[in-house]
Amino acid sequence: MIIKTHISYGYHDLLKIFFNANNLEVVIGEREDNNAASNQVDLMYEDDSDTSYNITFMSVKHLGLENMLCDYLIRCGILPSRISIGKMNIKRDMAELDKKWEEHRKAIGIAR
Repeated sequence: MIIKTHISYGYHDLLKIFFNANNLEVVIGEREDNNAASNQVDLMYEDDSDTSYNITFMSVKHLGLENMLCDYLIRCGILPSRISIGKMNIKRDMAELDKKWEEHRKAIGIAR
């Protein structure tokens, strides 16, 4: 079974954790989508397996597999508007980066 989702491939690590925690043998693939801002996730698992039955049960309980995965990502702190786009930006302190750059320049002999 192959399921094409609208979840960004940038969250495949979190999805892998989810599947491992629920003992689901799901292979996460990457799919290029010209209509999306980033590559999307394909989920692959075998028909007539324990994984298949467990995913079916969980999907009925949570009103769909993709809905369940989106709820999980939201609980992990991902904004709903970022699920199909990709990872969130990391906030960085520019003053600290400038300080590290100056130290590095001194270390390699470019600055005094």
